[in-house]
Amino acid sequence: MKFKHLLIPFSFIVMAAAGAKADEPAKGSLLIRNVHIVTADAKASKQRLNLLIEQDRIRAIGTQEFKAEQVIEGEGQYLIPGLIDSHVHLRDVPGLMVPENERATSKLYQEAAAQIPKSYLYAGFTTLLDLINDKQFIDQWNSQQLAPQAYFCSPVFVPQGYPAALLPKEVQDAPVVSRHYLHDKHSHNEATLVDADEHTPLKLVAAAKSEGARCIKAFYEKGFGAQRNLPVPSEAIVRELVTAAHNQNLPVFLHGNSQWSYEFALKTGVDMLVHGMWNGDANTNKELPQIAHRLVKAGIAIQPTVQVIYGEQELFNPTFFQQPYLKHVMPTALLNWYQSDDGQWMNREIGAHVKDATTQIPEQEYKKVKDVYAPLLERTKLLTQLIHTQQKTLLVFGTDTPSGPIYTQFPGFNGRKEMDRWIDMGIPLVDLFKAMTIGNAQRIGLENEIGSVAKNKVANLLLLGKNPLEDVTAYDSIKYVILKGKAIKREDLSALKSK
Repeated sequence: MKFKHLLIPFSFIVMAAAGAKADEPAKGSLLIRNVHIVTADAKASKQRLNLLIEQDRIRAIGTQEFKAEQVIEGEGQYLIPGLIDSHVHLRDVPGLMVPENERATSKLYQEAAAQIPKSYLYAGFTTLLDLINDKQFIDQWNSQQLAPQAYFCSPVFVPQGYPAALLPKEVQDAPVVSRHYLHDKHSHNEATLVDADEHTPLKLVAAAKSEGARCIKAFYEKGFGAQRNLPVPSEAIVRELVTAAHNQNLPVFLHGNSQWSYEFALKTGVDMLVHGMWNGDANTNKELPQIAHRLVKAGIAIQPTVQVIYGEQELFNPTFFQQPYLKHVMPTALLNWYQSDDGQWMNREIGAHVKDATTQIPEQEYKKVKDVYAPLLERTKLLTQLIHTQQKTLLVFGTDTPSGPIYTQFPGFNGRKEMDRWIDMGIPLVDLFKAMTIGNAQRIGLENEIGSVAKNKVANLLLLGKNPLEDVTAYDSIKYVILKGKAIKREDLSALKSK
């Protein structure tokens, strides 16, 4: 697909925005000079260009000089759109299970919560899509002075099904959860809702639309660990949900990570599966070419979210905390707590299911755990490659940060590692770049606002010291994060800055 209306011909000289006097710059304006711009079709300008920002927007791009209050010299550097992660969860601090009524007095929690928005920005993510949230929380998040712009997807799930079944009973019954219950009139197994008429697909979608949701999220998950044989929605009710959502111009995303959930997606016409196909049976890998063909034919997009699996196995990596990146995204006190006996609780919980019972040194234990996860990763890799070969635009960048209370999937770090996983799966740098920028912008209907460097778009940008189309480590060379036209030095976003 070509985005002719989004691209910037390098020979075209855009005049400065009207309204400012010719001899003085507009208030709050920013000029980035002599920079190579990477466009929506993933081409870096050979010519060095100047870019003018006024009132949070890109107002002009060209070779002539523009006047601005602040000037950043970009010679030898690359200007790209801010990155977009279309699968995050913003409510909690990974692994830090502080009761809600104690959070205000927990210094550890408050420091972590204050750093998390900056950690996303440190990694270059200026836009986030939370797949299970509501207007009240997202408005509060967006009221922060220094945070990526967040949007949300409204969840719809059956009573006693996933993810409600993982919550305490009193929370399941609370309005913040129960208002998202779907009455499945086609199922004989669902729990009866007293006010079933208020929980139809039409009512739930209308409520989501009125709140400003960008999508609907449904679930096909029969459970894992201690929670097994959970109820799932019927095909018929999800088809009704898809029809209702599409009538409101809302896409439907499906939580599913098995061959059976993928078959469910194909039968119900959802728009995207938000996990890779981790689980299957002895014949699944042989069937992957046919499954990929059917997904492409149906136009169903896939988020591999492969870092979810890597994140679980990294809990057992004895050298995990030696990675320099972590000190920039995790406050020091939290980083130290994660390495304490209390902070290792999730390691013990997952370890009960995947670790070898025999006593081993940590390196041997880590290798054994990786052997357990290897088939899941291989299946995800094979399907990702098949989808990419047939229709690369159906691969969507999302991280599921964090997929659970797991510190190995910490904000910022997790997104950066997901990039590496895509490269390891053989996805070219050009396609990774597009997936994190214009591709995700289109998925959430914001391609006219963000996702490319173009006149009149919101000035959410990154200034890099290296070309991201040549080396994935370019995303480690961020000099400035430009958020709604305000330039922030990357080092000012580091957790070390607040020490």
